[in-house]
Amino acid sequence: MRQTLSILRGLQELDTSIWRLRREQERLPAERERRRGSLDAKRQRLIEIDAELRHQRALIKEIEDATTLSRQRLRKLEHESANSRADQAMLAAYGHEMRTLRRDISDNEEEGLREVEKAEAKQKERDGLQAEIDGLEKEFAVLDEALTREEGEVAEKLKEMNAERRRRMGEGVPPDVLNQYERLLEARDGVALAMLDGRTCQGCYIAVPTNIYVRLTRGREVVACPNCQRILYLPE
Repeated sequence: MRQTLSILRGLQELDTSIWRLRREQERLPAERERRRGSLDAKRQRLIEIDAELRHQRALIKEIEDATTLSRQRLRKLEHESANSRADQAMLAAYGHEMRTLRRDISDNEEEGLREVEKAEAKQKERDGLQAEIDGLEKEFAVLDEALTREEGEVAEKLKEMNAERRRRMGEGVPPDVLNQYERLLEARDGVALAMLDGRTCQGCYIAVPTNIYVRLTRGREVVACPNCQRILYLPE
């Protein structure tokens, strides 16, 4: 059984590297998606700003059109009242409407000015965001290329390590022990073995009963930690 433990320790050393590379395989596309998600969020904000700008410009156009119509009506009334021989009541009506038009024109001009200022601020925000997106797109292109290259390197290393793993697995480990080892790899994040230092398992740092230590020193069977279930071995 000591021979089996020696083989398993060599396999565990290899599997630790394989497990780390598998985690790297998961991290690399996650990093790409995280960066892409941030960039897409800014692109979406740019679309929203463009919609807001279109709305503001349409509103400014409506205000300008309304102001133009009011001015045209005011000039017409001023001309008519200046050349009219109407009675006092009609002249008073002219005066009232002209005062209303002048007030409307003044209000529209103030509102139009406010909307123009808003549009200018929104345009400034858009220009800044567009510049930021342009920079991020360049950064993402470089990152994507680097991640793709790194993914290829990780895949190649995994291919080599898995080939070595298959070779080591064929070196005489009993099937039931190998199955136990494989299950522990998945259950314990790639660490199926643990050294027993004194009576303390170095996988979970819990003291094991004396009989566990005695069985392990005899070297006749595979002994597992009763707490974390990892296969135990003694230091050399």
